[in-house]
Order: sequence, then C-alpha cells, then structure tokens
Amino acid sequence: MKKMIENPFPTTWQALQEQVNNILNEIGLESEVGKAISTPRGTVEIDVFAIDTKSIDKIKYIIECKNWASAIPQTVVHAFTTVMHESGGNIGYIISKGGLQAGAIEYTRYTNIQGLTFLEFQRKYFTPWFDNYFAPSIDARADALVQYTEPFNSRRTKYLDKLSDIEFLEYEKLCERYALFGVMMCMISAPPLFQKDRKKVPDDIEEFKSKISNSQNSLNLKSVYFRDLLNELLALIDEATDEFNNIFKKNIFAQQNV
Repeated sequence: MKKMIENPFPTTWQALQEQVNNILNEIGLESEVGKAISTPRGTVEIDVFAIDTKSIDKIKYIIECKNWASAIPQTVVHAFTTVMHESGGNIGYIISKGGLQAGAIEYTRYTNIQGLTFLEFQRKYFTPWFDNYFAPSIDARADALVQYTEPFNSRRTKYLDKLSDIEFLEYEKLCERYALFGVMMCMISAPPLFQKDRKKVPDDIEEFKSKISNSQNSLNLKSVYFRDLLNELLALIDEATDEFNNIFKKNIFAQQNV
C-alpha cells in the first residue's frame, strides 16, 4: 500500500487519537493526547494538541478525532471553529473515518481547519515521518552491522587479527551473506541532505520490500504497513548483528555507540 504508516482504520477513537499523536511526535512535534486548555469560556480538552517548537512562532495544532462511520456534519466543524479561535490554534484538523460532509468541506475552505481521513493524514505526513523516524531508527540500530560488513574499517581490522582460522571463515561467510543488506540499510538511513534523488522516500511498500529482499535472498518480508516493516527490519538487523557479535564474543563497536 502506498505511503501507509499503519492501518488507516483504527477500531476505536482512542486508538485513532493515540496513532495520530504518535505520528506527530515521530515527525518532531511535541504532541499529547487529552490536553486541557484554558479558554475564555473555561477549560476544554483537546483530543490531540501539538506544538512545532522548532518554528519561530511555535505553531499550534488543534486536532479532533472522530472515528464515526458517517461523514462529519457542518455543526461539528462550527463547534470546532470556536475551540480553534479560543485556544489560539494555528492549524486545525478534524480527523475521521469517513471525512466531512459536503457542507462541512465548503465551510472549511474559508478557515484554517482541514478535514482529513486517517489515511489522508498519514499520506500528508509520510515523508517527514520517514525522514525523521523510520530512517533514523534504522540508522541507530544498523550502525554495528554496517561497520561489520563495510569494505574497510580500521577498528574491525585489529579484532579480525585475533580470530582463529575457523572464526575468520565464519566471519567471511556472514559478510558474504549480509554485505548487500548492510549497504541497503545504510542507503535507507542516509539523511536527505546526502540523497540527490528525493525518490529515496519510498512510495509503495511492496516495491520497497522487493528492493530490500533483493539485497538478502532469504528475506520474506510480510509487512503490509511501514510501521510494521520498520519493526520487521529492526528485528532482522538485531539478528544479523548478534551473529557477528557471537564470533567476536562481543559487539566490538559498542563503545562507538555510547
């Protein structure tokens, strides 16, 4: 599925809130669920409240989550407009299962409020999520694996000299097995600044899985969504790294990771 972080159809509104909140935190905002805010008419509880602390004006996001089967009517948007105004929100989202009714959509055209399904929300923020969460998570976990398999590494060389002939052969077999996989993980985790082609952010998970599998013939990636794929890859990285660690009796790059 294209640009799908996770299942776009949460079973409950609480799950929807949590998933929206997680994504906002993972892209670098400071977000929380059930935020109590003082307004001229008293305290109101915001489903998801987020601040972009890196922006000059500390942009505030006010988000209402409605996991309704039917489209959201204009009356809900009217009430949300009042909350936006009184809370000082800069950007407002009403995130729902079925989107907004036609009248509600027309009304939001003239406001700083946008109605989105959870699928649309994920696609809107997929690139920053991939760049700020998916790729850095791979980078942090794959550091040792990349160093074990890269062509030259001075720190590794002095440990290789201490291996027995049998251990060295085992090491070479692991390198042969995981070298391309290590390169692929390195390519995934490279910051956008070092990527000439912005297509580095994948569009389709099946296509992306196929490229990864080509680097490791034994892989059978089963994930449907990118969050699941991340967890699947992290587990594979850990497994491969442990195989190298077992040969050297420890993670020889552990001090560099502290």
